[in-house]
Amino acid sequence: MANKNHKQFADCRRGFTLVETLVSIAVFSLIMTVIMQMFLYASRAHRHILAKSQIISEISYNLEHMSRGLRMAKKAKDSACLSAAGLSFEKTARGGIKFQNVNAAGQFECVEYYSGHPIDYPAGVNAIMEYRAGPDRTFDLPLTSPAINILEFAVAEYGWSQIDRFQPRATIHIKALGKEGQTAENQITVSQRDLDIQE
Repeated sequence: MANKNHKQFADCRRGFTLVETLVSIAVFSLIMTVIMQMFLYASRAHRHILAKSQIISEISYNLEHMSRGLRMAKKAKDSACLSAAGLSFEKTARGGIKFQNVNAAGQFECVEYYSGHPIDYPAGVNAIMEYRAGPDRTFDLPLTSPAINILEFAVAEYGWSQIDRFQPRATIHIKALGKEGQTAENQITVSQRDLDIQE
């Protein structure tokens, strides 16, 4: 009787065999590999979505910023800003758009939006630039971050001539490249707020 109890006690303490241990390790490794692959895929997708969201938000913000300036453009009284008096908008040699505006102090400023390479940005990265020259300040600053490369900045004109009967308006088209390699395009068409015949 004592021998039988001793055998049952020995069977309870026996543990796992080598084959059972190897199978358990293999199954656990397989499960962990699948979980890690899913985590890496989710992390890459999250980075991609964040980069795409950054491109869209920066382009949208800057198009809205530029549209506010273009809406408030004033017809040039002389050729100090634009090439001739009477113009509302003008294309520039840098492929941008230039116009005259009134600042908060009621002074005329010359404003230009264009695509250029800021000095402190990485090589080959262009930004949307804003150049503003007035009686009390002059600056040339990037409007987009170094994480976005502006590939295209195109300006289309309509009604800019003073001999037509059309209200001046400008279309700005932007194409940008994000840090994860995705691209986004957007455009806006803006008409001058003041009627052309009123000025």
